[in-house]
Formats: sequence, structure tokens, C-alpha cells
Amino acid sequence: MFRFLIKKNFCDIWDNLFHLMVVNLFTVLSGALCYLLIFLSGALPGPEAAKGAYFVLSIVLSCVIMGVLFFAEGNNALKIVSFEGPKFANYFGSIVSSLKDGALFGLYMAFVLLIAMISIPYYAAQGSILGLVMMSLVFWFIVITVLSLQYFLPIRSIMHNDFRKCLKKCYMLFFDNTLFTIGLGFLNLVNIAVAVFSLGILNGPATISVTCTEALRLRLYKYDWLEVNPGLSKDERKEVPWDDLIANDKKLLGPRHWKSFLFPWKD
Repeated sequence: MFRFLIKKNFCDIWDNLFHLMVVNLFTVLSGALCYLLIFLSGALPGPEAAKGAYFVLSIVLSCVIMGVLFFAEGNNALKIVSFEGPKFANYFGSIVSSLKDGALFGLYMAFVLLIAMISIPYYAAQGSILGLVMMSLVFWFIVITVLSLQYFLPIRSIMHNDFRKCLKKCYMLFFDNTLFTIGLGFLNLVNIAVAVFSLGILNGPATISVTCTEALRLRLYKYDWLEVNPGLSKDERKEVPWDDLIANDKKLLGPRHWKSFLFPWKD
């Protein structure tokens, strides 16, 4: 199934490249303004405590802004992975409706980021076994959280749950699909690498939203299958018939060869 995820994700990105590039560019420009806000917060006058507070507030505000913009593409990402077309009007029109959940998501990301920035250096400087243990616990909490939050946006887009339920389901999905989630994390690392190389235009937040939404949409087939087969044993539950579950998606996607990406008129 993961191979099909990679193939379909690439096709979805390629087929909607212009839309994703425009949204990525808008998000990158917004991110640059947020970075400028964080940078300028250190230049404000006042005592060190006040400067520290300005810095924290700038990080929180930046995370909230980026969270809202990231969530605004959720509906388009779902349309893309569902073989429909995205619309710019849908993106900009969704910014207002994304304010609450996007802001809460941004606050949670700011919380995780600040924990990483403050706790890890603090415990590392202790030079004790207890400090090492605490640093390890914080490190793995951050790793698990970052991997789990890959599901947050698609859960909201597909299931329309509130913030608390989305957050809970993120961690549940991680522990129930750990290897798959790690694989998704590596796929998004590729997205990030391409984003860095292309300055966030070819790949970026919009592209990552498509990848995460595609991953959850396909993974939910397993839970639909389990729901209609409640009497399966523990071993039988592990034998998910992925070929049958994604057969319709394979049919809708059709045979896509490398030539069709560069010379579509020859198909």
C-alpha cells in the first residue's frame, strides 16, 4: 500500500502543481514575515526578561498564523486526493473558518517548540543521569508528537472532529500504525528537502497537506474493513487485504508512466 501512496501522491502533486506552487509561495512569504517578526522581537528595547517575553510571544503568534494558513488548504487537499480539483477561492475562503482550529494547532506547535528549545538544553546542561533521562523523555515526546501531528489536518478535513478529538486520534493513529507513520515522516522529509532546495515553492506546506491527507485517506480503508469484519482474530486483523481495499483507487488513477508526465498528449 505504501508504494501506491507514493505513486498517487506524486501524481496528485504533479497534476495540481500550479495550484500547490501558488499556495506554497503565499505561505512561504507569510513565513518570511513571521521570521522577520521573531528577529525584530530581539531588537526591542527593555530588560532581558522583557526581551525573552517578546521572543516567546513572537514565536507563538507566528505559529498561530502559520497554523491558520496551513489549515486553510485542508479542504483543497482533500479534494485533490479524492480525484477532484482544488480552487484558490476555496483556500482563501477557508482562512476564516480555519481560525479556531488553526490557532489552537499553532499554539500546540508553539508549546512543543518551546519545550524543545528550553527543556533539552536545560537537562543537557545538568550533567547527571536524571538530566539525561529527562532529556530523553522530552526528546521522544517531541518526536512522537511531530510524527503524530501529521494526521491532524486530514483528521479535521475528513472527520470534522474538534481540536481535542483530532489531537487524541493523532496519537492513537501513531501507536496503531507506527511503522506507517514513520514512513510517512520520511516521505515528508523528502517534501521538506525539496522545499529547501526550491525555496518552498515546488514543495511546501500545501504539498505536505496533500501527502498527509492522502496517507490518512488510504489508511482509513483498514478501519472500514475492520468495522465490517468485527469477529477477526488478532492475527487476522494484521492481514489487511490492501490490494482489494485500494483496487478502486488504482482503477481511478489508471496506469501512469513517466512518459505521461512529460508528454501527456502522447497517451
